[in-house]
Amino acid sequence: MTVGPGPGLPANEYAFIEFYCDESACDCRRVFFQVIPRSQTEVVLASINFGWEREGFYRKRIPHDADAPANITRGWLDPLNEQSEYAADLLDLFQRFVLDAPYRLRLRRHYELFKHQLEQAPGRQSEL
Repeated sequence: MTVGPGPGLPANEYAFIEFYCDESACDCRRVFFQVIPRSQTEVVLASINFGWEREGFYRKRIPHDADAPANITRGWLDPLNEQSEYAADLLDLFQRFVLDAPYRLRLRRHYELFKHQLEQAPGRQSEL
């Protein structure tokens, strides 16, 4: 996504790089993003968690954290990973402009493809 000059973020192209859980027994249905600028690809500006299922799906899996289901389904800044001064603005950009219905479906499909590849990997047994 290209962002022009304006409040919050400097003009640049930003990549939202997808990562998925590689534990074959896990069915978390979430994606982890690292947001990097084109001008400095070694710099992580934001780390975002997002889940495309309804809140109830995550409520069953994370009953000890009442806020987690809403956070996951909106997208939230991962408290355990790198964040920059621009992280909140990038999360807002993600929530307002990146995260539409077709993109949610694409993320689900990428997750399914990734999990399928895990099942097919030599030496791994399917536990899904």
